[in-house]
Amino acid sequence: MIKHILLIVFCVGFWTAPVYADQTSGRLDGLFNRLQRADNHAQASNIEHQIWTIWGLPQDRKASVPFAQGVIAMKHGDLETARSYFDDVVRIAPRFAEGWNKRATVAYALGDLDASVLDIQKTIALEPRHFGAMAGLALIQMAYGLHESALDILNKIKEIHPHMPGIDDWMQNTREQIANKRT
Repeated sequence: MIKHILLIVFCVGFWTAPVYADQTSGRLDGLFNRLQRADNHAQASNIEHQIWTIWGLPQDRKASVPFAQGVIAMKHGDLETARSYFDDVVRIAPRFAEGWNKRATVAYALGDLDASVLDIQKTIALEPRHFGAMAGLALIQMAYGLHESALDILNKIKEIHPHMPGIDDWMQNTREQIANKRT
C-alpha cells in the first residue's frame, strides 16, 4: 500500500495550461516554505499539487510537446513510447528536472532500476527538493536491500514534505526492517 501511494507521488505531475516555469520558478521557495509549515494533510496536498504543476511546465517550449506526449503515453501504459518521448525531452531540455524524473519513473516501471537511479540523481541535482524523485530512490534502495540508505532518504523527504502521504508509515516500516535485519 505504502509503495503504491509513494509511487503515485513519484509519478505525479501532469500537463496543464501553456505556462512555462519548471524547477527554476521563483514561486517554489515560498511553496516549499508553506509545505514545511502546513498544518494538515489537506493543506499540504494543495501546496504539493501547486509544486507538481510548476515542476511539470518546461521552461524550454520545445520540450513541451514531447513532455505532454510522454505523460499521455505513461497514463496509457505505453512505457516504451513514453521513454522515447522523455529521451527527447532530456535531450532538448537537459536542465528540466521533471523530464529526468519522468524518464526515471518510466525506467523504474520497466524494471530498469539502474537507469532510474541515474535519472533520479540528475533530477535531484537540478531540484534538490524533489521529494517525488527521492521517494523513487528510496523505493529502489529498498529493492536493493539498502534499508539504512532508504531511511536516510525518507528522513530528507520528511524534512521537505512533513505531511507526504504514507511517509510516517513507510519510515516506521523501514525502521522495523532494519531492526529485523540486525536480529
